[in-house]
Amino acid sequence: STMPKDFKHLPSHICPVHYDLHLCLDFIEFTYSGCVQISIEINEDTDELVLNSVDLDVLSASFNNIPTQSITYGNKSEQTVRLKFPCKLMGTCTSLSQKGTGCLCLNYRGQLSDRLRGFYRSVQRCRGAATSETPCALTMLCPTEARRLLPCWDEPQLKATFQVAVEIPSTCPRLTALSNMPEEERRDLPSQSSSQSEPMPARELVRFAKTPQMSTYLLAIVIGRFDCIETVCQDGVALRVFSPIGRQSDGRFALEVARRSLQFYSELFGIPYPLPKLDLVAVPELAVGAMENWGLITYREAMLLVDENSSKFSMETVALVVGHEVAHQWFGNLVTMQWWTQLWLNEGFASWVEYLCIDHCYPEFDVWTRFIRNDFSKALELDCLDNSHPIEIDVGHPDEIDETFDAISYSKGAAVIRMLHAWLGEPAFRRGLQQYLRRHSYGNASTADLWLALSEASGQPVQQVMHDWIRRKGFPVISASLEPLPPPDSSQEASTRLQLRLRQSRFRSGQGPAVATASVGVQTELEKLDETEQLDGTAVSGERQAKMARISQNPVPDGNKFVSQHRSCSDLWRVPLLVQLSNEPEPRRLLLESAELAYPLPPSLSQLTDGHWLKLNWQCVGVFRVDYSDQMLDALVSALKRGKLGRRDRFNLQSDLFALVAYGKLVTIRVLEIVKAYRSEQYFTVWSDLLANLSSVQVLAEQLGLTAAWHAFLSYLCWPAFQRLGWDFKPGESHDAGLLRGLLLTYLGQAGHAEVVAEALARFDRHASGQCRLEPDIRAGVYATAARHGGAAAFDRLLALLDSPARGNGFISSEEELRILRALGNTEDTDQIKRVLELSISPRVRQQDTPSVICSLCACGGLKARRLAWQFVKSRWPVLVSRYSGVFLLQRLVLGVCSGLCSAEDAEDLRQFFATNSAPSAARAVKQALETVQLRARLLSQDGHLIAQYLAGLRAAARDDCSDGQSTEADLLP
Repeated sequence: STMPKDFKHLPSHICPVHYDLHLCLDFIEFTYSGCVQISIEINEDTDELVLNSVDLDVLSASFNNIPTQSITYGNKSEQTVRLKFPCKLMGTCTSLSQKGTGCLCLNYRGQLSDRLRGFYRSVQRCRGAATSETPCALTMLCPTEARRLLPCWDEPQLKATFQVAVEIPSTCPRLTALSNMPEEERRDLPSQSSSQSEPMPARELVRFAKTPQMSTYLLAIVIGRFDCIETVCQDGVALRVFSPIGRQSDGRFALEVARRSLQFYSELFGIPYPLPKLDLVAVPELAVGAMENWGLITYREAMLLVDENSSKFSMETVALVVGHEVAHQWFGNLVTMQWWTQLWLNEGFASWVEYLCIDHCYPEFDVWTRFIRNDFSKALELDCLDNSHPIEIDVGHPDEIDETFDAISYSKGAAVIRMLHAWLGEPAFRRGLQQYLRRHSYGNASTADLWLALSEASGQPVQQVMHDWIRRKGFPVISASLEPLPPPDSSQEASTRLQLRLRQSRFRSGQGPAVATASVGVQTELEKLDETEQLDGTAVSGERQAKMARISQNPVPDGNKFVSQHRSCSDLWRVPLLVQLSNEPEPRRLLLESAELAYPLPPSLSQLTDGHWLKLNWQCVGVFRVDYSDQMLDALVSALKRGKLGRRDRFNLQSDLFALVAYGKLVTIRVLEIVKAYRSEQYFTVWSDLLANLSSVQVLAEQLGLTAAWHAFLSYLCWPAFQRLGWDFKPGESHDAGLLRGLLLTYLGQAGHAEVVAEALARFDRHASGQCRLEPDIRAGVYATAARHGGAAAFDRLLALLDSPARGNGFISSEEELRILRALGNTEDTDQIKRVLELSISPRVRQQDTPSVICSLCACGGLKARRLAWQFVKSRWPVLVSRYSGVFLLQRLVLGVCSGLCSAEDAEDLRQFFATNSAPSAARAVKQALETVQLRARLLSQDGHLIAQYLAGLRAAARDDCSDGQSTEADLLP
């Protein structure tokens, strides 16, 4: 990415030291007035000052009591205000060595907008309050939005101290006012009269203590009505959780997670928490899940609050999000990246260490297995595209910065840190981390600073090993095969020992070796099947055959600008490897530093017989894919069937296989055949990733008109595991079992499994009528099944649950609200789909949730829903851009809506639309979406007819099993 020509950093000869900020809020007109006095150092004499400012009206400015000569604003791209003075400023300053110090005073006005950035307004919904909706004002200043709150030097390396005071309406009950530091003073203000001699509403002043040195994006203010629950930590830190009125008890779980996290991080980092208090606040709307403002972390309600209706999945999510944001109080706030180029230093590290923390605090959650689903898979799925980017990427303009808040900076960054931690070992890594934080406390640091500290602590060449992982996009695929070990002397006979041959190259989706058009290594009856046989044994119609032929013969248009046709042989990484041999208790450690490596195996593993196997990337620690030879893959599949692989290795195996389909090395049906071995799988995270991967095949099946056939296959896979679990919680069952029950129920309901659908509809009826409340862990699955199979009556009852919260308290939690909204996305009825789309942008749905509602239709509603959602997004594009550009949500909307499109026509439609419709802060996401659709179109052309044959073959095999008395057709079909 190249910086826009008109982007410039602020002049370097001015450095802010302290901001004294006074704000006066008007909740009637939704405006505020501000006065800020900024102590600055001047290193070079000048008669003008340039600050960042956006959408603020600067009324007056003076420096050391000298008024400005002029106040002018930069263009939209510059986001600056330029203050011209009648004289040079150094002569008015107090001398400090070669520097001058002085005070810049600005008076200005701003709007409390509703755009989820800067200083904005929202509406709080309170349980049991006399007024159920009250206004709220809050900040979201990351990454470059502090300039919307006050004129300032809005760059992370320009740290300063802050003292904040706010004037707010005096109400009964009092408004809660919060900022980064504890409240220092609160007092009523004298009554004033307006120019028309009308009395002004009563007001009060709240002043907060001075902050330590910090970056502008970490400044925070929240004003509204809240309940509070609090405790004092072991080291004297005041810890508080603020929630909407009536939900005080819902903050208890987060309070305990935060208490444990503070203690864990204080020990891990070797530095006590630096501030006297830490507040966690559930706010009504936030552009992200949470924001790590120093001492005042803001959260979406669903990311912080847990009640009796919360699922186990929600509890895990809350724990991880709290752990993530608390980690930032050190890693990001105490030590901050130099510039947004190093965003990954903040987010990649926090996305890794949150798991380390929660695994320590709540080991029953098994979060490291969740990590490889939540972060590892997500990162590699995006990073295999040509339109990915390096973890550390040069950025300048705010639109470019916004684009880097993605799975590469967060999830790939976390995966690389996890790999590095495993390579260096816990003691050395911890020593290096503590050295880094001590060395740069209250300052800024770069990636090189972290590598230096870790190298000093470990004695390892961290900079050399990690450089390519951070500064180059992509990751390797390691091809693994076994071959005879050459004899030491060419005159000797060949050895009976084996060596492991490893080769690396860059993994690019769609760029792998050409695959055969028939199944590779699958022993099925495909060749014997009549291509016109349908899953139910009837002939495929002529129209269907013609459609399949068109799909298979309709390649992606030439001239594709987004899918590169070249391959580079110079893409090499230094790859730490953990290799597990079946007959050894611990994995072997290797470092692959070249394109190829031959590693002799012990004599005890002379051949892969007698149940022996060899697994690369033990526990899925390394950031790469593995392409096994047929011999090695067959041995691993055999070990899988015999229950010899751990759950993370079972996860890793299927994840790599699906990726190799996208790579172009395996055909889809080869992987589908192996997937049948997962019917006995018992762990939620393995199932979660497997079913997500299968959803990408479902998109192809739906495009082929084989939805019913695919649903039969899905039922065949999921039903045995769901039968083992049953519908209801059992005393003593694991945390994981509850998660898995809800997941399998959702997919079986989507597939239309008759027994599941009937029971789900019966339970939904009892729940909606108030007879028997659904258990939280199955509620989402039951709601989704009701939306899909319950007809208009169930759809309307779901809407009624959304609009008329039960049990008479006039309140619905954000988690329950999202459950219902996402469940509505499962409908297949055209009119209902259109109703959901209109609902998504109505005032009934929070702005933060609109993308999630639209994307739920694309993920769950089938081909028709995806088409209608894409048409809806196109028709409302100006509204959506106005709402979400600059707040990270636009890129997520683009990727989510396009995720299920897979034809060449879809790709061309996307290309044409975005050629004439801009996507501010989402340009890279548009390219990624288009590339993904084009790659799926190629896969459809390559594998479509084979998928159809395979599904037909499964039905034929099921009929044969029935005739042999081994099973019934119900084992396969709903």
